[in-house]
Amino acid sequence: MHGRNNISLLTDLDGERISHFKLREFENKDGLAMVHTNTLIALEKTRRALCTHYGTDVQILITDAVRTLEDLKRLAARYGWIDEGGTVARRSKHLAEFGGIAVDIIAVVTHNRNPVPPKVLGSLCRRYFNFVKDDYRDGHVHADTREK
Repeated sequence: MHGRNNISLLTDLDGERISHFKLREFENKDGLAMVHTNTLIALEKTRRALCTHYGTDVQILITDAVRTLEDLKRLAARYGWIDEGGTVARRSKHLAEFGGIAVDIIAVVTHNRNPVPPKVLGSLCRRYFNFVKDDYRDGHVHADTREK
């Protein structure tokens, strides 16, 4: 449905109200959308750190966020469960029951669309997220706020 979840998410960061993300960026293929306040704040802080690091505007793109159990099963059929040598956790922090605390992201330098290397993105994410994994073959970074 066009326009669904096309809501700007405002965040107060150091006395400034900013908005670089929309709710639709966090939705699954069925339209379920959820993001925890701490996750949004961590994303905004990571974005700001990336912009400082590169000296120019950098965009964070969310490749995956909230999931249902059915979403997990589809992914596991493709990539396998972690306990069986794959990459999908049975108790993934992406599950809706955890309240929108996990995101998979990539980042690009805005003016030239050059990708930010996952190790650079992961290193900056570690300042603001509790758990970060940055060694996926496809180059995305998983970050979550499980303890905040």
